[in-house]
Amino acid sequence: MGRLQVVIQMIIKTDKKRISKIRSEAFRKCHFPAALAAFLLFAHTSIEAATVVLPRPIPLLPETMAQLKQSLADKDPQWQLVVFGFTHCKDVCPTSLANLSMLVKAAAAEQIRLGGIFVTVDPDRDTNDVLSRYTKAFGSALAYLRFEGEELERFKATFSVEAAFYTKNAGNMQNYQVDHSTTVFLIDPAGNIRVIFDALKDSAQIEQMFRGNKALFES
Repeated sequence: MGRLQVVIQMIIKTDKKRISKIRSEAFRKCHFPAALAAFLLFAHTSIEAATVVLPRPIPLLPETMAQLKQSLADKDPQWQLVVFGFTHCKDVCPTSLANLSMLVKAAAAEQIRLGGIFVTVDPDRDTNDVLSRYTKAFGSALAYLRFEGEELERFKATFSVEAAFYTKNAGNMQNYQVDHSTTVFLIDPAGNIRVIFDALKDSAQIEQMFRGNKALFES
């Protein structure tokens, strides 16, 4: 069994009851790296945070990397941590962004230049003004990305992220929630995915990952 398969099996064991498969149509349309697709086929769970250092880097598309760098142009990070969500999220997103802000500071203490990027899956309500205020509430180190329509679908598909709206047509069009992936991605300076988090829930675990994998950030 190869190293990537070992990692996949480890993730499967974390939650045998809830493994969400990515629709085959998304694979055909989006052309994201096959290695990431195979890994995330099994890595999407909804239990306690799992931190997985990938056995080999998985490159992003040049277009995707350019979009990430543009969002952090004034911060000049070497590494980037990408999290998906929306500003009306009631629990997971605030926790994720609070931990993301903490993680950026923890990385700086280890001389690691890290940028945090919040990508909205709800552009209808999350305008640029809304996103600017929302991310600043968690600290000046965070940035955001907002896409609409097909551009958003392409960006999500690059990371094999899906989002489903529910109760959107129930009376008040502004009062709905979005069921979205909590998977978070650590991107290296060369534009490769190096670490996958199931979620940013456990701040102690996140800090330990940085302190225990210094060789990763020196590679």
